[in-house]
Amino acid sequence: MQSISAQQCFTIETILADACGDPEGENEMVTLRVNENLDINNLSFVWPNNNFLGWCTAPGKIIQLNQTIISSCGLLLEPPNGIVPAGKKLIVVSSTNMLVNANSFEGLTDTIYIIFQCIGNTAGHFSNSANSPRSLQVNYNGTCVSAQTVSYTPTSLIGGDGGAIFYDTLGVGTYYNTGCNAPVPGLNPFWNFPLFICNDYGLVDLNTLLSGNASTGGTWSGDIENQNFFNPSGKLGAYTITYTLIDTSSCLGAADSSLNFIVEDLKVGGDTVIVCDSIRQFGFWIFADTLIEINVANPNPFRCDSIVQRFYKINQANYRISPEAVLINSGEEIPFSIIGNNPSYEFWNEQEDTCFMPCLVNTIRPSQEGVYTFRVVDNDNLCEKFLTLDIQLIFFSELNIPTAFTPNGDGFNDRYKIYGKDLQTLEFNIFSEWGERVFVGRSINDSWDGTLKGKPLSSGIYLLQINAAGKDGERYEELKKIKLIR
Repeated sequence: MQSISAQQCFTIETILADACGDPEGENEMVTLRVNENLDINNLSFVWPNNNFLGWCTAPGKIIQLNQTIISSCGLLLEPPNGIVPAGKKLIVVSSTNMLVNANSFEGLTDTIYIIFQCIGNTAGHFSNSANSPRSLQVNYNGTCVSAQTVSYTPTSLIGGDGGAIFYDTLGVGTYYNTGCNAPVPGLNPFWNFPLFICNDYGLVDLNTLLSGNASTGGTWSGDIENQNFFNPSGKLGAYTITYTLIDTSSCLGAADSSLNFIVEDLKVGGDTVIVCDSIRQFGFWIFADTLIEINVANPNPFRCDSIVQRFYKINQANYRISPEAVLINSGEEIPFSIIGNNPSYEFWNEQEDTCFMPCLVNTIRPSQEGVYTFRVVDNDNLCEKFLTLDIQLIFFSELNIPTAFTPNGDGFNDRYKIYGKDLQTLEFNIFSEWGERVFVGRSINDSWDGTLKGKPLSSGIYLLQINAAGKDGERYEELKKIKLIR
């Protein structure tokens, strides 16, 4: 609450207590309404925090601030000879080092006077973090002698930077936020609206779209409802809405701001997803051709969502192999066929060579039994399917043991080799006539060249020992004499 004498020379109107800009102590402001001519040399402040440092001129700063004002009639003036005329407003800035871009004067639509405290205080003047009430006292000693004190609670300031207090003629404060604009009078009709809005958005309260320092209490015109609402429902195309302010005390008298925007309709499109056999979407499996409507939300809440009508085309590869299982004698050839429409395929097995696509083979002569896998591709829709052929073999093992060989380098019978069919295991050892082992073989593919440690052995009789097992369960244990002939 304030104290006002009968002949009050001024009235405190606003305090910008939580200024924008760093350091904060150089960007705070107080606005006074001057009731009688006021000599600033007789004006002093008792700040809630910091000492009063007196007044200093800053004509260059005033020129900079005036260049930021939008209206043609907004103007900041330095008091001539230090005298502020009665009936005018005076804005007090806490330092000549204030940041021009930190607290905008662009909305000023009147002529007001401005003065600056001398530099020196960088910490805030208003104790913004205090929990208890604080007071600002403004003193004047001159033709009229007066003082005024107003109070505020720092923790009641709204919105951080830009937090301010407006005082009525009785000194009662109202907390508000300037949006980092100077606490100056003027008509500011500026507002914001998206360039596009969906016609299913719902009612829009236009008053909520006023910019942070816009003046309230104006009138809306154009395609509106209930004075300040826009309803996009049922609309499509271009629209214009105007916000108008009237203030006979302002140099402008009236100010307005018109915005053009487009009302758009819900977007509907379609696409097709083609897959083979099935697809898992939205938590469930799709096994047959299905049309699903998908809502794609626009991240901009004003814009229309999109509806995608997605058709899931589920292709099937209707192929089978014939036969699917077979039992044949080892060494026999088995014909097979892929039954379906124009198939292309490949097949492979761990023990067999792979026939890659397009594979033209239609018979298999398997050396090993097991499951043979075929990958079949539908040439029309590229859907693939895996088929299997289970081949079981009947084995008839055989063992053929030569009795002589001639390692003379003529290219005929130069190596000793054992021959057989359907053998599961084979090991054979060859010994000299004195019992020295000269060779060991462990598979049907091993053969002896008639040497020992790289040196040719002489012609003669050697002893062959064989241990083998056939895939049919037959056991072979042989001990035979063989001849080496040079």
